[in-house]
Parts: sequence; structure tokens; C-alpha cells
Amino acid sequence: MDDMELALELLNPSQIQEKYWYIFFLVCTICFIYFLSRSFIRWVIHRNAILLLSYLVISLFIFTIYFAISLLNGGLNTSFFQSFPLIMQSLAVFGLILILRSMFKYWLK
Repeated sequence: MDDMELALELLNPSQIQEKYWYIFFLVCTICFIYFLSRSFIRWVIHRNAILLLSYLVISLFIFTIYFAISLLNGGLNTSFFQSFPLIMQSLAVFGLILILRSMFKYWLK
């Protein structure tokens, strides 16, 4: 078998394992999300909405820590699903506090 036949056999979609299709799909999805979030962050910075950007970063940080702690404590078990609504409600209240603070500052101007 020469090199060209070997290369064509490796590139045959039916010969590629399912795991590599998932990896390819995930990489494409991550690239898409990156370009979407990059344009969104540029728009937020252009509008001087640093409060919104800081809320998003803090929320993502909290989600990351929450999932890491959950995975270190034995995975996604019942305690994870019982405490997840509490985390979501806490982030929602935090967002409302930031919105009210911003509205109050705008109203005082």
C-alpha cells in the first residue's frame, strides 16, 4: 500500500471513530462560542457596561467552582441537584441587586 492510499484510508469518514467525531464537534462548538463571546465582550466594553461584564465573570467563576467542588465530592449526585437551585437563586438575587444599584445611581444623577 502506498502513502496516498494510506492517507485516503485515514481520511475516510466511515473509518474515523465516534470519539474523534465528538472531539471535532466540541472543538468547532468551542470556537463558535469563543467568537460569539468575543464579539459580545467587545460590545459590552464599547458600551461601558463593566457592571454587566463583571456579573458575567463572577457568575462563571461561581459555576466553575461549584462544579469542581461537586465533582470532587463524588460527582453529580442528589446533593448537587438539591443545591443547584439555591446557587441559581443566589446569582439571580445578586443580579437584581446590581441592577437596582445601577438604577439608583442613574436616578440620583
